[in-house]
Amino acid sequence: MPVLIKEEVDVRGVPTTYGTNANPTPAASDDEIVRRLRASGAIILGKTTMPAFGAFPFTESEARGITRNPHNPRFTPGGSSGGSAAAVAAGWVPFAVGGDGGGSIRIPSAHCGLFGLKPARGTLPGELWCRLGTAGPIARTARDCALLFDALSGSEATESEVASLRIGVNLQPATPLTPPHRDHVRAVCRVADQLRGLGHTVSDYALRHKDPTAAFVTQFFAGIREEIAGPEYPERIEGRHKVTHLAGAWAQGPVLRWAEKFSDELGEELDRVFEDVDVLLTPTVASRPARAGVLSGKGMLAAQIASLPSVAFTALWNVSGHPAMNIPAGRGRDGLPVGVQLVARDERLLLNLAASLSAP
Repeated sequence: MPVLIKEEVDVRGVPTTYGTNANPTPAASDDEIVRRLRASGAIILGKTTMPAFGAFPFTESEARGITRNPHNPRFTPGGSSGGSAAAVAAGWVPFAVGGDGGGSIRIPSAHCGLFGLKPARGTLPGELWCRLGTAGPIARTARDCALLFDALSGSEATESEVASLRIGVNLQPATPLTPPHRDHVRAVCRVADQLRGLGHTVSDYALRHKDPTAAFVTQFFAGIREEIAGPEYPERIEGRHKVTHLAGAWAQGPVLRWAEKFSDELGEELDRVFEDVDVLLTPTVASRPARAGVLSGKGMLAAQIASLPSVAFTALWNVSGHPAMNIPAGRGRDGLPVGVQLVARDERLLLNLAASLSAP
């Protein structure tokens, strides 16, 4: 099967660019997940675009230009795995590998009408952004998403029927400044009704937990600083990321250790959610897809502010380490796809539930 790989993953003979012009030398060997794909029979066709260092939920960079949404090229496909999502949505490949440090698989999957899974922390080899991120599959169908996950994880599981589940519905974003768009609220309600029709118990569920913002920001800056330190020609990176490198100098040592410890504790705290419900249903993003070119002329701070509505429902689960998945849920009034997010303790439960929701 043909597969495309996000630019941040090593593929033998191809530069690992991180969305920049700073790393022109081809990688000497494959990343472990690429070795697993090849062993499963995958044909690696090439690499897919990302914003520099995966810092934003818009796939735009000085090195690669603007990646556009196949459903309407005036809009962004999201990011940072926007190249992978755009290629799958355009029908070039059945699936592609993305990476998710704050929603970077789920956001473009939502904008492009795809299934996208962020596995649990530690499920796949390798980590992104100081334990915030992981690689994962993006696909047009739930079954293809499961097939690629099997190859990435080195396991094999058969699709099974999902027993009656307790589904908790939550529409509360990380901050009241980023309420979900009405199209997303309607999509969550539609999927909730569909789940009831499949025999599941669905009820509203209020999340209560420690604020993950400080830990997320610390690991975000520390992870990007680590990636920025790697390129052969650091002078070629984007100007805003030279600022990132300087502005994030505090995100190391005791501060970073605190953030990683907080992540572990938050994971334990949110584990208790799944004693009350089996699966949590939320919007994937708060806002509709932005116009392509949203990063043009923006510095680091302005770009981060523009990113907030995209990560309002996703970043929490990167800090906690739980698996989370986008599933397509129709289209908004703008004609672009809408997605909803499922969160649970186990990837297989999410994949099987997604398959049942998409069954004819």
